[in-house]
Amino acid sequence: MGKGNGTCNAQLVAKLAGGIEQNLNIQAQELKGVQTLQKLTASNTTGASIKGTSNFQSQQQAVLTIQQAGIDIRAQNQKIAQEINSPAQQGLAIVAQAQVTEMTQVMGLQGGGEQDKKTLEMLAKEVQDGTKQNMMNLMAAETQCAK
Repeated sequence: MGKGNGTCNAQLVAKLAGGIEQNLNIQAQELKGVQTLQKLTASNTTGASIKGTSNFQSQQQAVLTIQQAGIDIRAQNQKIAQEINSPAQQGLAIVAQAQVTEMTQVMGLQGGGEQDKKTLEMLAKEVQDGTKQNMMNLMAAETQCAK
């Protein structure tokens, strides 16, 4: 058998790869959203909470919506990966844990202050790391039917 350790179901492998690509696109949107939150927080020179302001709140909600879409797609990807015993299973589990952490971090943002600044810096790095992990997941998924 080649590099793949599961069954080669080309149709499901392609579906899994497509799902991981969807998640990569969502991660790009998430990173843009986090960067917008960083700008909104940085523009708050008082350091006081701006959680109730419409710009911050709507952007925070937009990022949470993007994150939920990513969670939903990843959950579908995990079902497919498990069904075909994909080599991407372990990496998808890593992404799953990170997604929950990142969503909790966004929920906790107040829109100002040093803590938000640190959280958003960490969040940007985590999204970038998650993107790298999903690129590895995609490569792992695609090796399953490689000869």
